[in-house]
Amino acid sequence: MAAVAVVAVLGLSRFIWPPAPSTVGVRDNQLSPCPGTPNCVHTGLRHPAGTRGMFMTGGLMRSELPPRLEEVVQAMPRTRIITSNDSYIHAEVRSRVFRFIDDLELLIMPDRELVVRSASRVGVSDGGVNARRVEDLRERLLEADLIR
Repeated sequence: MAAVAVVAVLGLSRFIWPPAPSTVGVRDNQLSPCPGTPNCVHTGLRHPAGTRGMFMTGGLMRSELPPRLEEVVQAMPRTRIITSNDSYIHAEVRSRVFRFIDDLELLIMPDRELVVRSASRVGVSDGGVNARRVEDLRERLLEADLIR
């Protein structure tokens, strides 16, 4: 009986906590566009439905940006960095109650634009969580003097 319960929980966890979707990651030097559902936000100026762009300040060398961005992202509640390199950060953010995972991605473009994409892995609506997360990140980056 206990084995059946374990199998049921493991099976359910795949539904609640699915792996990162194929849209996560950099392709052709950009982040994937949002799918048109309200549970995704994309800030890139090159993205037709994007929000206000973010541009890195000129005070830091490009090689100094990723570690500073990581510090800011890691300080966000329930956030864990999964991947990081010289121009890209992917983090998972878990919801407070049900522990659903959202993907937060940051990409430093050659012109120092910081493109941010935050998307829920499941569902269609998120009650504005991803939009608030991006605005919280914007405020944290401004406070850290990393964007203008």
